[in-house]
Amino acid sequence: MPDFKALFEAAPGLYLVLTPPDFRIVAASEAYLRATKTARASILGHELFEIFPDNPDDPAADGVRNLRASLERVVQFRRADTMSVQKYDIRKPDSEGGGFEVRFWSPRNTPVFGPGGHLTYIIHRVEDVTEFIQLRQRGAEQDRLADRLRERTEQMEAEIFMRAREVEAAREQLEEEQKLRQVQKMEAVGHLTGGIAHDFNNILTVITGLIDILGDAVAHDAALSSVTKMISDAASRGAEVTKHLLAFSRQQPLQPREADLNTLVEDTARLLRPSLGEQIEIETSTEPDAWPAFIDPNHMATALLNLAVNARDAMPEGGKLMLETGNVVLDETYSAANPDVTPGEYVMVAVSDTGSGIPEAIREKVFEPFFTTKDTGKGTGLGLSMVYGFIKQSNGHLKIYSEEGHGTSIKLYLPRSSGETVDAEPPPPVDARGGNESILVVEDDPLVRNYVSAQLEQLGYRTMVTANGPEALAAIDKGFVCDVLFTDVIMSGGMNGRQVADAVTARLPSVRVLFTSGYTEDAIFHHGRLDPDVTLLPKPYRKSDLARMIRQVLTQPSM
Repeated sequence: MPDFKALFEAAPGLYLVLTPPDFRIVAASEAYLRATKTARASILGHELFEIFPDNPDDPAADGVRNLRASLERVVQFRRADTMSVQKYDIRKPDSEGGGFEVRFWSPRNTPVFGPGGHLTYIIHRVEDVTEFIQLRQRGAEQDRLADRLRERTEQMEAEIFMRAREVEAAREQLEEEQKLRQVQKMEAVGHLTGGIAHDFNNILTVITGLIDILGDAVAHDAALSSVTKMISDAASRGAEVTKHLLAFSRQQPLQPREADLNTLVEDTARLLRPSLGEQIEIETSTEPDAWPAFIDPNHMATALLNLAVNARDAMPEGGKLMLETGNVVLDETYSAANPDVTPGEYVMVAVSDTGSGIPEAIREKVFEPFFTTKDTGKGTGLGLSMVYGFIKQSNGHLKIYSEEGHGTSIKLYLPRSSGETVDAEPPPPVDARGGNESILVVEDDPLVRNYVSAQLEQLGYRTMVTANGPEALAAIDKGFVCDVLFTDVIMSGGMNGRQVADAVTARLPSVRVLFTSGYTEDAIFHHGRLDPDVTLLPKPYRKSDLARMIRQVLTQPSM
């Protein structure tokens, strides 16, 4: 389970979490502590204005009064309150000579509501603008974009904090309810992380797009360009986090490609050595001329980790774990004895241990879902079944060899790559002018919808923007003719993206369809792979990605 508390404290923004009505500090980011020269232990549990009073040497100081008024407005009106730039001096520690340091801040206070609409927390976010106060003199358009970016970031931070609280509450509840099975916890966490990743991908789509715009606006200023690059890098890291969440919740399709299994096995062995403990000896034996395999390497690494953990559990007193690779030809004779095998060339990966072995009576059951020989609460029975499903989905084969009291060897046979697949080349630069075709946008998230509309119009396209399938069909029935349908997959309104595409193409047979989604959905994915007639732009995406995919889909035949 992701440690959302650690994520919250390590976020790059400067923020506190306060509890109304006394505005007591309950959480703080590391960045805030550094900026204010304070320590977490010395401020948590204390009221805000006890820790950060006005500078007694400045008779005109009004930071406390202004900030208190803003927080009280949040409590009274239950909405975010953005303050003007404030002079709010910070007390210096004795090690720096004591006294106060002159600082300028740009604060915003955002309410966070719990169950039943109760105001639970206030996110107090600030930006230190002491060195950049002159930025206020820049154009109104740049300020507007910066404000929108800050608001989107604050919303995401508030969501992270609340989701972290929800996950923590769920964890505590699961610990108290001893009768809940481990698999139920996995499913609940998997569903929650998938939903979080979906929401974050929508937010990150807007953030990454606005960063591109902001970057262009400040390209002439090296300092500001550096700041926008840092924000862009942080957004990219956020996108990587959502990918990991989707992988954990098993809501991303396989992405098979040509892979070097020798390298993958060696990398996995290096990862396992500190994880399995000193009592487990790990050895590798790789075929020097091993063929490349056609698999999803990330899922393959997960499969090896699952097998290694099972091997470790079979050796509680220690033992040897062996990882091997080799080239194998499974012929017609082998296929006749194993009807699920297609004759051909395979790359074999074997995971063997010197553990207790598997009794013959249960050997055929070990790949069945939920089957486990471990004590209650120590295993879900899903590890080997997930490996089995991945291998079958990859058109592979697996065999288990075991002798009770002597150990087990599980051999995975992965199809040899035909060599016809190559890594995709980076897309060429896209002409920012785009085109003049008509595009029908169907997107239920208002932030993404407004962002996409603005980007398409900047690229020169004529757009019609709708919030769901029925609205899109109504626009067509009223006479709107589009060259491209750009639709989200998972939406409200009673129709998913595939259903919208089918209905639109029935009315406009020549229309091209481009799907977009924050995570997979059965409407366009089957057997873990993208349907062959589907073109997908994954969220989050940048303006250049959008421009490239629109031009790409316009060159394709209609559905």
